[in-house]
Amino acid sequence: MVSIVRGMLLLAISAGIIPAAFAQAVPSFMSFQQTEKLADGLYAFRQGAYRSLFLVGKEGVIVTDPVSPKFAKAFRAEIAKITDQPVRYVVYSESHWDRISGGQIFKDEGAKFVAQQRCADNLRETPHPDVVPPDITYDQSYRVALGDQALDLHYFGPSLDTCLSVLVAQPAKMMMIVNLVIPPVAGVPWNPTIPDYHLYNLLPFFRSVEDLAKREGIDTVIGGFIAAGVGRDGKPFLQPSTGPVSVVTEQRIFWEKLMGAVKAQLDAGTPPREIIRKIDLTQFSSYPRYSERSIEILTRRIASLYITGR
Repeated sequence: MVSIVRGMLLLAISAGIIPAAFAQAVPSFMSFQQTEKLADGLYAFRQGAYRSLFLVGKEGVIVTDPVSPKFAKAFRAEIAKITDQPVRYVVYSESHWDRISGGQIFKDEGAKFVAQQRCADNLRETPHPDVVPPDITYDQSYRVALGDQALDLHYFGPSLDTCLSVLVAQPAKMMMIVNLVIPPVAGVPWNPTIPDYHLYNLLPFFRSVEDLAKREGIDTVIGGFIAAGVGRDGKPFLQPSTGPVSVVTEQRIFWEKLMGAVKAQLDAGTPPREIIRKIDLTQFSSYPRYSERSIEILTRRIASLYITGR
């Protein structure tokens, strides 16, 4: 039987460590970077723990999330091995610096940058010298198309970040939900301390994504981060970059169980600090990246949601 390593290489990414630091932490069972063909015209590029997409159409290339200047330079070099088409669009999946820095190399060749409109607001409030501001913003949905390839962007309200876009590559019908869903199975968030979880809208967000997948006939999810597994021989390995769309429902169920457990304890009068000692942790211990400390952090955050409403 294959199980997921609970830590999922937390030595490398537990604090949101960017690829420059991750370079020293890449374990021996995985290469530092990898380019993978997922479907006709659709590719994934990974460096360290981070994975982004690029679509090669008849009229140019669409890329997502340049991550950092170092990542983007290697990203551009890998694209050049596959096509001499120019990069015409860069799509931001969110506004967090650790995913969208480094895009100037694409801007210099004339690419337009696309993001949900709240990302533009966030970046005006908290700019970063390595982040190129978006040229094009959208409200609810937007299609970036280049001939026979397109990337559909969908916004279902605040989730992780106020502006996270659900990305759907067409015609491959493959979905990426950066940070919130890491296939092949549901898991504990890789960094529960991120302050930008909007828990009040998380369950509606997941239901909207499930409806989208059903409506569009999507059956595959691509991981924006790596997941690691361990075989029967006890040796770790890098999990596939994709998984079944059912992982979206599984991730929603994780949040429903945890939120329900916290709410039940609050209703029973348990102080927020005591909730971790009252709930049954065995219902969460099989999830990848589980630790009691992570669940404790999440229970405190969820308790704050039910106390304050946000």
